[in-house]
Amino acid sequence: MSEKPPLRLEDIPVTNMTAYLLDKIRHFGDKVAMVDATSEKTTTYSELVTRIERAASGLQAIGVMKDDAIGVLSPNHPDYLVTFYACALVGATLQPISPMYTKDDLAKVLRDCNTKFLFTVSALLPKVQEATQGLEHIKVLLYGEAGGDYETFESLLDPGHAPYRTPELDPRTSVAALMSSSGTTGFPKAVCISHYAIVANTIQQIVKIKLNTNTSGMRNPVNALAIAFALFTGARIVIMPRFDFETFLRLIEKYKPTNLQLVPPIMVLLAKSPKVSEYDLSSVSQIACGAAPLSKEIEDLVKEKLKLPCIFQGYGMTEVGVTHLNGRGEFRYKSVGKLLPLTEMKIVDVETGKPVGPGQEGEIWIRGPQVCGGYLGLPEQTRELFTNDGWVKTGDIGYEDEDGYLFVVDRLKELIKYKAFQVAPAILEDILLRHDAIADVGVVGMPDVEAGELPRAYVVRKQGKEASEEEIRKFVDAQVAPHMKLRGGVEFIQEIPRTASGKILRKSLRELARALAAKQAPA
Repeated sequence: MSEKPPLRLEDIPVTNMTAYLLDKIRHFGDKVAMVDATSEKTTTYSELVTRIERAASGLQAIGVMKDDAIGVLSPNHPDYLVTFYACALVGATLQPISPMYTKDDLAKVLRDCNTKFLFTVSALLPKVQEATQGLEHIKVLLYGEAGGDYETFESLLDPGHAPYRTPELDPRTSVAALMSSSGTTGFPKAVCISHYAIVANTIQQIVKIKLNTNTSGMRNPVNALAIAFALFTGARIVIMPRFDFETFLRLIEKYKPTNLQLVPPIMVLLAKSPKVSEYDLSSVSQIACGAAPLSKEIEDLVKEKLKLPCIFQGYGMTEVGVTHLNGRGEFRYKSVGKLLPLTEMKIVDVETGKPVGPGQEGEIWIRGPQVCGGYLGLPEQTRELFTNDGWVKTGDIGYEDEDGYLFVVDRLKELIKYKAFQVAPAILEDILLRHDAIADVGVVGMPDVEAGELPRAYVVRKQGKEASEEEIRKFVDAQVAPHMKLRGGVEFIQEIPRTASGKILRKSLRELARALAAKQAPA
């Protein structure tokens, strides 16, 4: 008799994602759902359900309609999550926005997404006020205490509001979230994630990992889609507004989480900081690390310090959700694991598009119920993302071994991974070319143990013009968000290597950057 599949397509409910979430978490009752690490205020599951439902009523009371884009520009905050689920409950779309955006970046995303409402904090109001000039239709609300004439999130929770009404929608196509994904050719695109995709990916991960519902967790930064998964399991989530390593260690000792969801720069601190020995981290039994590759040296050091059998890693991207996890019992070093249930993958030759065999490298293509609906307002880029039969072309290069473990080895996309942030070289190149002394430029990532990669510019001066490295760095750094600064430096060269068609040969520039990094590395 054949083994029953762990998950069938008919097991994925076609429903509003928040309605499904609330149905699953009501029975957790007085169990703690979230802890605000700053105030130490706890929110139980019962309180969380009430806040979501009251916020949904409040959103409709202030005029939120189905399909409205609701922006959130804020550090990590428990009500960030409440906003997300309340928006989905009334058919609106959450639009997370990085607090690191410049005012010009913010203005662009607000226009591109036709944002109708924006939640923020008082510290970011000056940036919001500048960015929304000419966008007076956007209603701004504040988390925390009121500021001036602005309404607060708390005002939405007035029990006197009329009960919310969940509109009819098609969960397969109705967009629950517009998540940013950086491209190689310009500004980050808004990825359309449906209710169905979120529900499907949540169930896929639960089935794959089989998490204990008593799991405690600490997450920083907040990722609303990841936390949807944690809440389904009844986890207690400790939320830090911003990362500080010693505070992070203190919170682990205080709240004793069993699971940590981290990124490589924090793993580097765990591996090398002497502060680690000053705190009791013995509660941690599992670490999942994502967003960028993790070196063997750092992985081994963290495993030794925390006495862990392995560090769990996985694979995914905004456009396809989580697709691979190396869960318990099937860990393989340097692999991102095996496919989640209901997810298909094929690895194809970059030139021909034909599938390759085990052990052969090619571009990773993904298909499954969790994939996105494309890019908002960008039909051409959406067509380029998908094949005619629904495969998403990830742009990443990898291979699968004979046992079905995926190994990601490179990427076609030219993004620089600085810590957990993605930096598009084309954006920095565009800024650099505005400098009067620069004739040509190429930007690549220079390897760095702590950050992963540092943006580094290779510059060709205009004939007869002079500019120092310091001048060019300051020129760029004054115009970009912190993670995009040229921390890898500037080097002047005679010519940018290019293909016959004019494309920058970044491989050649990356070799220069790797050689410099190796030369600078301590012996």
